[in-house]
Amino acid sequence: MTAVRKRKRSRRKKWKRIKRRILAWTVRILVLTVIAAVPVLAVRGSFALWNSLLGGQEAIFFGAKTIEETQRDPGALLIVLDAGHGGKDQGTCAGDILEKDINLSVVKKLAQKLEKRGAAVILTRDEDVKIDLEDRAKLANKEKADIFVSIHCNYYEKDAGIRGLECYYREGSADGEELAERILEEFRKEAVENRGTKTANYRVLRKTDMPAVLVELGYMSNSEECRKLGEEDYQDFLAEKIAAGIF
Repeated sequence: MTAVRKRKRSRRKKWKRIKRRILAWTVRILVLTVIAAVPVLAVRGSFALWNSLLGGQEAIFFGAKTIEETQRDPGALLIVLDAGHGGKDQGTCAGDILEKDINLSVVKKLAQKLEKRGAAVILTRDEDVKIDLEDRAKLANKEKADIFVSIHCNYYEKDAGIRGLECYYREGSADGEELAERILEEFRKEAVENRGTKTANYRVLRKTDMPAVLVELGYMSNSEECRKLGEEDYQDFLAEKIAAGIF
């Protein structure tokens, strides 16, 4: 056998060994993948079975405060209060003053005042969590609320002089318009600057089945108004006037 033929034969043997090793490692990787996937599939299967046993219901509204049916007065007005933004969605801000925190603080105060007036109240969130806009509306619809009120703060970077409350409702909603007007009327009594009622196509207004309003408490781009919005006493005042407008 010539040296050339020996080299060719040696290369063929070497290539066969390489292919056998590649095949062996491929089989090992596939086996390890299957072994690793079994616990994951088992856990998912357990969750699916658990959800099935619970009627297929999934906890969508994480952080929502829902009053149990047995605790509600059947004749009480049911109001869903929505603190805008939350979690990673901080809304607008001015320094370390965050809109999401103001919204939640005012909503909690408002809830207490409404409950004292005899209303049943549900919060879309009662802590710092992010909830999808449509899920907020779905909660109100699911609970068959009588009124939906969303609380926000405004910001306008082009003019720091702009200030005042605004109240939005969906176009064509006579009940929503009436509710918005009643709320702002309470602030007019106190000579608080407001920019009137307006229509908007916000999802929390468009997707809700009941009279719904979105209250912009003020402009955080205005330094004086922003300072007040961060104060507990002013937040309590805002909550009191909104409650008075609802009732």
